Amino acid sequence: MKDSKILAMNRMLEAKEKRYYKIKDLTEKYEAPVLSFMLNIPGEDKNFEEAVSFHKKYVEKIKNLLEEEKIKILFEDYENLVTGMEYLAVLDGDGRLIKKLMMEVEEASLGGRLLDIDIYDKDFSQISRSSLGLPERKCIICGDIARTCIKKERHKIEELEERVREIIKDTIE
Repeated sequence: MKDSKILAMNRMLEAKEKRYYKIKDLTEKYEAPVLSFMLNIPGEDKNFEEAVSFHKKYVEKIKNLLEEEKIKILFEDYENLVTGMEYLAVLDGDGRLIKKLMMEVEEASLGGRLLDIDIYDKDFSQISRSSLGLPERKCIICGDIARTCIKKERHKIEELEERVREIIKDTIE
């Protein structure tokens, strides 16, 4: 059991490192902000059918919002990796404005709580919620600060997985 957790953690770290260099290369090549969109799904199974549909639904929402705001997509890449779905887009716009728009998507519904949308500015600096004076994300179980619950391991993985599946099911119906 421990070995599978270590393997899963190593896969996640490798995917994160690959994404980091991809984003770095894209910001250097285009000199423009990069949007990175993944899902916050606990556990090893990140590619169940409903999660893939949920991710694709939100990719469309993001693209529609960008179009409404007249923010052009210069490049995009979608991959369904063992570590989860990954959508990257290079955008012709102001990174801080894009981050604010994406946080509105994250905050608009309970389903938005599962979204992990990061914005890297054209200089490759990540634009955080705190840099915009906004509060940290809340836990989907108890409503406390999510980072605190993660550090203190307040909730069992099974409880988190079940809650995520409920949220996804409620959102895609």
